[in-house]
Amino acid sequence: MPSPMNIAQRRLAFGIAAAAVTILALTPAQAQELQTINVMTSNDQSCSPYPQISADEFGFFAKEGLKVNLLPSETSIPYIAFLANGDADITMMDAGMIFQAVTAGQPLSAVYEAYQRAGDGLVVLSDSGIKSVADLKGKTIGMASDRDQLTTILALSTVGMEISEVTTVVVGQPGPVLVDALTKGTIQAYAAANSEFAALTAAGVAVTNITPVEVSSVPGNTFTVWGPTKEEKRPLFEKFLRAWAMGQHAGIMDIKAVMSACKKRIPEQWEKPGRGETVVTNSVTNTQVRRTVKYGEPQRDVWEGIQPPYVKFGEIPAVIEVDKFLDWSFIDAANNFTTDEVKEGVKAWKEANKDALIN
Repeated sequence: MPSPMNIAQRRLAFGIAAAAVTILALTPAQAQELQTINVMTSNDQSCSPYPQISADEFGFFAKEGLKVNLLPSETSIPYIAFLANGDADITMMDAGMIFQAVTAGQPLSAVYEAYQRAGDGLVVLSDSGIKSVADLKGKTIGMASDRDQLTTILALSTVGMEISEVTTVVVGQPGPVLVDALTKGTIQAYAAANSEFAALTAAGVAVTNITPVEVSSVPGNTFTVWGPTKEEKRPLFEKFLRAWAMGQHAGIMDIKAVMSACKKRIPEQWEKPGRGETVVTNSVTNTQVRRTVKYGEPQRDVWEGIQPPYVKFGEIPAVIEVDKFLDWSFIDAANNFTTDEVKEGVKAWKEANKDALIN
């Protein structure tokens, strides 16, 4: 059975070509004044992690005095290693990666839930007649990769089904082969991530998400730091998380401005009509919408409740006390901004980028 570590690596498989991306076009004098933070996030060449784009384009990182270096995320090296050796200051990890690291005795701290819903799940053709995973018994489920098997197992377990009661086959990412398999009924469901689902929609395939809430409620990506250097780097982390939260809030306030900024930054994701809009909308209203009083608050009940399936399927040996790895002490600083500050950044960008605006 694949480990959650590998599942996360597939979700984080949109690596950037350069080893670092300098945030904002700054004068040499300004650049010298900025403090560098090395970050590993998800889908670096996608609009899915829209806060990193909006925080950049709208000037929130620069306002915090930060230069953000996005490290390539497509790697076979465990993300925890980048924290341990200091190459990364802060990384996104999914729940499985965090559980695995804590079980191995790694002193990490999960400080900010960036995605408060998981991006992985299952979809079916909207006109298939399949309403829930309970209807998949005896059916064939296509998977983007074999690392989507755990998602499938967890989804089926919510209705008391075993993986042996369905047939699974790897069909790859969206393309003619997958579209043909779905539309001709070779497979009746598709297990993948939101980016793949968006690509299906962009290809004109109408799909319905049937992911059980017990699966989608898992935090998709959480910012994690190395415990031994946490206090030393606290001011740096607080600045970064505040700018990120402002970028996150911009999506709620002006989604069209965020779409415009994302299209400017990653135009290739907008080549197929509807794909870019779908990716951003799903991120703003689903995976990254705030489900707590403040942005990024770790949800104790969720982290406690999602562990039993990982134990059942042998991914971790036992339930872990969440106070061993959750840290709420960065949340107040991350949320220490005003709506007016966000509005000012968005307004200034729109005035300077009128030709890039999406109507």
